[in-house]
Amino acid sequence: MKTERTEQREFFENGMDALFAGWVHTPAGGEIANQFIRRSWWLWKRGIKRYGAKSIVEVLRWHYALRNKSGEEWKINNNYVSRLARLAMERAPELRGFFELRELKG
Repeated sequence: MKTERTEQREFFENGMDALFAGWVHTPAGGEIANQFIRRSWWLWKRGIKRYGAKSIVEVLRWHYALRNKSGEEWKINNNYVSRLARLAMERAPELRGFFELRELKG
């Protein structure tokens, strides 16, 4: 799974929300978002009331690193973590309040 490199200046020029929206609609971004939501839901289903979005992203990174046989570079931007949490709570209403949210920057 290959993702495009985004220069830091693009985050400020295009806005983080726009970049995230574009990324999450790519095949790679969509797969990551779905896996993020699935893992969040599994935790919630086991009775866990709150969890860290960054922790789930790190688990995804680890799993994708193990699966990667092609040698392609796989990355997920840390700036997308809080937006993934918001997306998960939006798409799966039972997850509302599962992640602690702060005001978005950018």
